[in-house]
Amino acid sequence: MRQKALKERKPNRLASLACCAALVLSACSNPLRREPTPELALSPTRTPVSQREQIARAQSTPTAADTATKQPASTAATRTRYAACSAVKPNIGRIAPSPTSSGGQIVYLTTDGNIMVTDPTGRKTTAITSDAFISENRQAGRIYQFPAFSSDSRFVAFVSLSTSEGFNGFTSTVHVAPASGGAMTDLYSTSEWNIPYVDWSPDGNQVAFLTISPRDGAIRVVGRSGGKIAIFDTGSPTYWHWRADSAAMVTHLGGRATTPGRANVSIIEAKGSVKGKQTVIEALPGAFQSPHWSPDGRHVLFVAYTDNQDELVLADAGGKPICTLAPIEDNAYFAWSPDGRRVAVLDTAPAPQGIPIPAALTVYDLAVGKSATIHDEASMFFWSPTGNKLAVYSIAFNTTPTPLGDAGGKPSAPLAQTRSPALRIEIVDVNTGAKIKVADTYPSRQFIQYFPYFDQYSRAVTPWSPDGRRLVLASISPSRETADIAVATLNAAGSSTDLKRIAAGTVAFWSPK
Repeated sequence: MRQKALKERKPNRLASLACCAALVLSACSNPLRREPTPELALSPTRTPVSQREQIARAQSTPTAADTATKQPASTAATRTRYAACSAVKPNIGRIAPSPTSSGGQIVYLTTDGNIMVTDPTGRKTTAITSDAFISENRQAGRIYQFPAFSSDSRFVAFVSLSTSEGFNGFTSTVHVAPASGGAMTDLYSTSEWNIPYVDWSPDGNQVAFLTISPRDGAIRVVGRSGGKIAIFDTGSPTYWHWRADSAAMVTHLGGRATTPGRANVSIIEAKGSVKGKQTVIEALPGAFQSPHWSPDGRHVLFVAYTDNQDELVLADAGGKPICTLAPIEDNAYFAWSPDGRRVAVLDTAPAPQGIPIPAALTVYDLAVGKSATIHDEASMFFWSPTGNKLAVYSIAFNTTPTPLGDAGGKPSAPLAQTRSPALRIEIVDVNTGAKIKVADTYPSRQFIQYFPYFDQYSRAVTPWSPDGRRLVLASISPSRETADIAVATLNAAGSSTDLKRIAAGTVAFWSPK
């Protein structure tokens, strides 16, 4: 079934694949690369795709033009093991979103590798770190990365990467610091593992983080103030998501499996940072990365391999499949809306460079049992806190970046002549399908690290303000030889955005509150 589906998707999408590569290369060759920052080769959080498989994927995926007219796979047209969710209409608990009127805070990486917290205007800033440096002469340095707010927005967890003269390697350390500033706490340090992901428990008391090597990975959990570190599970690739009550997480380790083995989806109970009972779900994992609890903790989404095909299934809290949301042809990237009513799904293959190949973004409305394609060529997305909008990131061809600096809204002459693939950011209303273009950007190499695993990172960080009216974004400015951070604010009618630069930086995310 899977091979048949792939054959039906020819002709190939080499144009989109080439564009993904060009976007990565444009970031790698940007002026910031001349700045003395360490070239860090972080190991992937999933098993690397072989060159042969990369070529096969490129030759068996449709072109951008084909994708624009492609409709989501119909559950009626493909026979699935489990009944379609549109027919079953499972009893999904809905949560009324309670967006706050607070402007919240923004955490961002500065161009010199430090971490700052600011208000939405960029006027009230707090330095979380200030000691990042690079010394090419001494072959030493320290930078900070992967910041994430706690659920109450009072703390920031992040990772430092450092090296010293005479030391052939890097040391990775997980830290926590008050968002208001003050002394930071070192939670874990290693010279053997990379740490590309940190994640707070929903109650804000525990920090989970991923340690990986070329051979294996581990989910480690520690209290916010430090203490004994527990290993919840090991394997590679490694993904997880906390349940809303912080008393369990659902994990996916080992990738896709067609026979029982190390690859599995599990429910692991947690008592603070102490690992409890682990239950391996009977269904084998299909082609996906991060599983997702429903906002009320009563259901789980994951891809199951069954009857020689992959299906995105909605399961009960114990992991028993209830129904199939959609058959999966390539690899599923998905996320539940904050109100629990909808699920957004990308079914596409990752490009060799990591950016998911542009594909149709489908939203499934579990309340009414219907689905709709809201974007034809998406590569990444984030739900708004209200659950009625999506920030959608796609590849824009032959365009100029939107100016974020203080150039009076017009690009300078060199910038105006720059036309190459860019990352387009749009806001899509899932009720009406209306799209608002926010900006065309050149992402930094720091931001591109998030791309291949955006579904996992979206469980821990968001570009949306707590009130769902603003987005924070970053873009390289080739003419100004820096990177800018800007805030896009929706007007009262929700028909356009006002874009204002607030700082210089490479990556930025908003606080939950």
